[in-house]
This record gives sequence, structure tokens and C-alpha cells, in this order.
Amino acid sequence: MPRLSIVIPLLGDASQLDDTLVSVLENRPAHCEILVVHNRPYADPYGLAGEVRFIEAPRGAKMAECLNLGLRASRAAVVHVLTCGVEVTSGWAEQAVRHFRDAEVAAVAPLVTSSDEPSQVVSAGLGYRAEGTAWRLCQGVPVDQVDACQSELCGPDTLAAFYCKSTLAAIGGFPTHSTDTLTGIDTALAIRQAGFRCVLEPSCQARVQHHAVRPRRAIRRGRDAERLFWRWASAHGLFRSVAGHAALVAGECVIGLWRPLLLLQLLGRVWGAIHLISSRIRSKPSETGVAEDPAVISMTEYEPDVCHRPQRSSNAA
Repeated sequence: MPRLSIVIPLLGDASQLDDTLVSVLENRPAHCEILVVHNRPYADPYGLAGEVRFIEAPRGAKMAECLNLGLRASRAAVVHVLTCGVEVTSGWAEQAVRHFRDAEVAAVAPLVTSSDEPSQVVSAGLGYRAEGTAWRLCQGVPVDQVDACQSELCGPDTLAAFYCKSTLAAIGGFPTHSTDTLTGIDTALAIRQAGFRCVLEPSCQARVQHHAVRPRRAIRRGRDAERLFWRWASAHGLFRSVAGHAALVAGECVIGLWRPLLLLQLLGRVWGAIHLISSRIRSKPSETGVAEDPAVISMTEYEPDVCHRPQRSSNAA
């Protein structure tokens, strides 16, 4: 049985997969498996089928759907998510996996740095505040200053993230209603609500080129942020969350007077709110915190001392 399942979602463009796969194959730890989940036909031009398992997702499937397919196919107790374009180095996973011996830890955030400027952080995990603000921690900060960000850590960035598979199975997998960075935040909030926590491991480092971390369009960013907020508002205290959210939106309105892109983001928020109302989505998250997935994530054998989580009582974030 592998100790680590490395899941790489390939969403359309395969140009960034090569560097990621080469770095993983060159530096892979012992007893691991590598799974590439692709949402478009992939011909495996380098004949890697003997070393990599290629899993075909429905055409156009989003990141969360691809990750859930990878989860169901994985055999290890710990699942490592790597986004195409992210490269790893020798020994990057060892310290991260050791954290899962702590029964309270269900996710580990690596340190993702810039390929162009290795001393500069791209992401040290994700932060989230009750008013609905989500962001990449320590973005643009020197590597030696990441300790200052740890108190705001909510969960790992899907650029590079480690998860306990049994915990992901318990919360229903990755939420299919989220996209991009918000998939990581949604998952992190569900893990926290289930009573577990995330830690940052600065010695576990990956690198990525800035052009591979492309921000979403402003309208889509606003839509997704608004839907995320209302899914989790009650978990943080509905009155406090709504009051903070109103102040946030008011501030965006003022700043949008001289930053037109922010006005597009506000339009996206309106779109997201209308979608929630029309879909009759309640502000309170479901019991698992994520949308139900019709396919059950398979549970395989686990190492007795690594990442085998008993059921914990709910603990609101």
C-alpha cells in the first residue's frame, strides 16, 4: 500500500503538466502513487502509464470534480494535491506527512515560492475572515517572515496541499460548487467545522512561476466569493458575519469609484446573491459543510499510526 497519493488535476491545457510531472517523478518519496486526472483527452506522449495513473474525468469537469475522482482512485492514507505548473524538490513531502500522526491535524499547507524569486512567497496557505474575505497568505512576503502569517491560516492552497483522506471522506470530499482557490477555502472550513485543524510546514516547499497563478476574472471572483460567504455565514455567527460583510461591500463600492475592476467584482457579488436566492440555498452550510457527492469516496486500509481519524464532534469554525 502506498503511503502517499499525489493527485494532479489537469484542467484543459496540458502545457504546464510536463514540468510538474518531471519534478515529481525525479523527487518522489518511497511508497507513493501518482495520479493525473484530466478533463480532456490526453495521449500520454511520453509513455508514462507505467509510472503514472491517468484518470479521465468528464470533459470540462471542474477542479473539485477532478480531485474527487482522484480521491476515489487513491489508495494511500494521505492525499497530496498539486496544481499543474507547480514543481517540487527532493524530500518536499516527508515533513508534511509526519504531521498526520497528530490526531487533530487533517491538512498541511506547504510553502509555495516563486520560481523566478525563490526567496519570495506565492502562498503559505489560505486565510479567511467571517465577513467573507479569502486570500493567499504571505503572498509577496520573504520566506523568512512566514511565521507571522501562521495565526491566520485556515487551510492549504490547492496549488499544493496535503489532506487526510479519511477526513475528506467524512466531509463528503471536495465541494463541487466551488472553483479555483475557493475550493481550498471551502474544504478548509468544512474540515474545521468537523473539529480538525490545518498546520503550515515551511520546510515543505514547492515552487511555481507567476504566470501559472492567474487570477480569475473579476465578475467570477465576486460571484464565487459571495456564494462562499453565504454558505458559511451562520457558522461564524450570522449577525457578526452579515455586519462585517455589509461593511466589506460598502468599502468595495467606495474603492470601485476609481478601480473599475472592483466594480466588476461587485457585479459578480450581485450575480452570486441572485443565484443563491433563485436556488433557495440556505445561508447555513449542510451538516458536512460541502455539497453531497453522489459517488461515495472509497475507504481503503490505512496505516494504524498515520491519518486514521475517528469521528469527531462538530466544531463550528
